Amino acid sequence: MVQSIEEARLGDVPPGWGQDELTKFLDNVRANQLGTFANTRGVFERIAAIDRAFLVILQGSANPGNELLTMLFFRCHSAFRAAAGLAMAGQAVESYSLNRAALEFAGYGVHIFRNRPLEKVWLDRHQDESSTAAARKAFLHIKVLKSVLAADRHTGERFEALYQQTIDLGAHPNQLAVTGNMEIVDHDGIRQMRSIYLHASGLPQNLALKTTATCGVVTLDLMQFVYEARFELVGLNATLPHLKAGL
Repeated sequence: MVQSIEEARLGDVPPGWGQDELTKFLDNVRANQLGTFANTRGVFERIAAIDRAFLVILQGSANPGNELLTMLFFRCHSAFRAAAGLAMAGQAVESYSLNRAALEFAGYGVHIFRNRPLEKVWLDRHQDESSTAAARKAFLHIKVLKSVLAADRHTGERFEALYQQTIDLGAHPNQLAVTGNMEIVDHDGIRQMRSIYLHASGLPQNLALKTTATCGVVTLDLMQFVYEARFELVGLNATLPHLKAGL
C-alpha cells in the first residue's frame, strides 16, 4: 500500500493496480494530464495562474466576516481545480459539469451577498418541504443571474454565456455533448459506435481547457464583488486583466 504522496510520485502503486479496466483508464487519465502539462505549457500556466489567484484570496480567510460566502467560494475553487484536472486529462465533456458548478457556487455567493436574507433561506433548505420549496424558488438560475447582472452587466453577460455553454457541451446530456464525442466507423459491412472518453489533443480538449480558464476568471470577477477590499489589498484587481487577456 502506498504510504505517502511522495511514494506515489515515485511510481509505487498498491498491489493489483492496473490489472482491471478502471485503473488502466485512470493511468491513461494521468498520462494525458502529464502530456497536457508538457505540450500546452501556455494554457497550463494560465490555468495555474488563475489557481494562484484563488489561493491568494482564500488563504486569507481567517476571520472571513461572512462564513457562508467563504464556504461557497472554497467550493468554487475546488470545482475549478476538478474541472482543470478533467480538461487536462481530455475528459472534455465531463469538465463542463464541474465548470458549471464553479459558476453556480460563485453566482450563489453574489446572490446572497446582494440579498442577505437569502442566507437563512439557503441554510434552512432541508428543514421541511416548505423550506425546500422556498430555497428552490429563491435560487432559480434567473434570479441568481439577475443578481450577477446587477453587480456588473458585462461580467453577468459572460457568466450567462458560459453557463449556457457548459450546459450545451456536457453539464446536461444535450445533443452536442453526446454526438460531438462519438465516432461511427463502417468496416466490412459492420458499423461500430465509439464514444471518446479521453481526447488526447485537438479541438474538444482545447475548448475544454479554454472554457475552464475562462470560467476561472469569471468566477474571480464574481469573487471581487464580495472581497473588493482584499482584491485591492493584495493587488489582484490589477492582476485580473492580465489573467483575462485573450479569454
